[in-house]
Amino acid sequence: MSVLVLDGPDLSLSHQALSACAAAGIAIVTSDGRHLPNGLLLPLSDHSLHSSILKQQIASKVPNQKRAWQEIVKAKIRSQADNLRYFQRDDSSLRKMIPFVRSGDPDNVEARAAARYFESMFGFEFIRDRDASGINACLNYGYSLARSAVARAIVGAGLHPALGIHHHNQYNAFCLADDAMEPLRAIVDRRVRHLSLIDAIPDELDPKTKRELISLLGSFVDFDGLRYPLLVGLERYAVSLRRAICDGEPLKVPLPET
Repeated sequence: MSVLVLDGPDLSLSHQALSACAAAGIAIVTSDGRHLPNGLLLPLSDHSLHSSILKQQIASKVPNQKRAWQEIVKAKIRSQADNLRYFQRDDSSLRKMIPFVRSGDPDNVEARAAARYFESMFGFEFIRDRDASGINACLNYGYSLARSAVARAIVGAGLHPALGIHHHNQYNAFCLADDAMEPLRAIVDRRVRHLSLIDAIPDELDPKTKRELISLLGSFVDFDGLRYPLLVGLERYAVSLRRAICDGEPLKVPLPET
């Protein structure tokens, strides 16, 4: 087990249990009154060079960060196009946008691609709303789980999740996790689309739907030409991200299995 999701007002864990989870490298996700993830406890003992890597991360060059973000955006759009093709939708317009993603994505190709993607994926009437129910609630829950898994991998690689390469918000402790998870959103999108096609999305999230989304942590990804379980692929991705940020190496990004 790599991620433990707590959902219930009567749950309580002792300090000994929390410490044991941290020692085992388990990320703990807490949930709010709407049963949506709202907190994350990460293990900090998985990497012995946190202090050294943190200094490198803080001192990383802006061009390194921009090039890494460029690769993340390209991979995100590619994974979105793969989803459209999977559901027999036109993916050509998204694929044509990929070569126009420049270092740092100054033209905001990511946002323009996302607008086209959600229209094609969930219909023209769909509006992405983080506070809405139904499809949006399922996406929110799945994205939160993916974010938790990515944050766990990032910390395991010695990086600090608050120091983003694109997202910069003083109130967000997981900016780098939000950056890195972008290409993985497509895994959640595909599962939610499947649920919508079989009319299996409730107005309010129920235990069955949450179990279906949690099972996404057992998905597979393609990384550097090989197939890995999602959590293993994320560990390799986090190491590549560290090398890209700190050393300027080309970033290798996992893609959802097609």
